[in-house]
Amino acid sequence: MTSRDRTVWARRPPRPPGAGPERAPRPPGAGLGAALLALCVLAAACTGGSESPPGSTRPPVALGSGQLVDRTAEQFVSDLDRLKGRVVVINFWASWCAPCRAEMPDLERASRELAGEPVTFIGVNASDERSKAVEALAQARVTYPTVYDREGIYGGLASRWSVTSLPQTWFVDREGRRAVRIARQVRPGEVPATVDRLLSTP
Repeated sequence: MTSRDRTVWARRPPRPPGAGPERAPRPPGAGLGAALLALCVLAAACTGGSESPPGSTRPPVALGSGQLVDRTAEQFVSDLDRLKGRVVVINFWASWCAPCRAEMPDLERASRELAGEPVTFIGVNASDERSKAVEALAQARVTYPTVYDREGIYGGLASRWSVTSLPQTWFVDREGRRAVRIARQVRPGEVPATVDRLLSTP
């Protein structure tokens, strides 16, 4: 890919918002209230009232149970482990990225065409606002599961996949290995052809 291709297709995600709004001045007596609250918490801890039972952490929502499910990098690795034996197409995108929006119909079409094959499509919405991502998915009528990655390339899931610009599509082979990367907008017919090649590889 030439530098011109990168200029036309690649869009670098904006930095996520910084710290929250400045805190308002503490009202008189706030220090006393905080001290009383600390005493209550300490008392509860001593009686065991605030301790969570071991193993009480809820498991992550299953991939595909809904759009824009939250995932840590470790949870995403577990998802891919369960998909071994299938080719996995992972598309990193954002609602503010014009090439991402342009390629979504092609990806949805490819996912439908390959529905009978051992192939799974997963979208990863990176460095985006959840509400805008929901609108983009609805407009493109995307049916394959999508993961929400708010941090994106800045320490999020996308950074673990060497994603520095959007859109970007990874193909994972049936052994769970990262096999092919397309660091630009996919071309019509390119995704099915790449999947067919990986499926035919012993």
